[in-house]
Amino acid sequence: MFQYNAMMRAFFKSYKFQGDYALRLVFRERFVNFIKNSIKENEQIVPIPIDEDTMKARGFNQVTGLIEGLDFLNVLSNQRTENSKHQFQRNREERLAHVNTFKAIDNHAIDGQNVLLVDDIYTTGTTIRQAADVLKKQGVRTVRSITLCR
Repeated sequence: MFQYNAMMRAFFKSYKFQGDYALRLVFRERFVNFIKNSIKENEQIVPIPIDEDTMKARGFNQVTGLIEGLDFLNVLSNQRTENSKHQFQRNREERLAHVNTFKAIDNHAIDGQNVLLVDDIYTTGTTIRQAADVLKKQGVRTVRSITLCR
């Protein structure tokens, strides 16, 4: 929807890293409407998950906050370990070489489905590709993605 620039960087610093959950409201309605207008018939929305340690520290998943009000499936988990870097802490080469930390939670819920993956920021595409790979191995027919900014 938007270009990732200095203003977006400042927004995400406050929203994600300083935990200002109320900031989800800045883009939520527009993002939800964008998704509603983009989703295909019989497509299931799957948000990119955050790892357990991030959830404990932050208290919310920034992606699900941005799509609040939409029906979505929580069928992925992020198994990033405490001592490994977050994606935002990696350079391009590290992101592209990063081991996939996504796992399927309930493969029966997505087997044979068409999926629309939703994330907040698209940088190198590694997150989307890795999540899509896990979903495809679980029997998903098609995977598309939408991000708030790139």
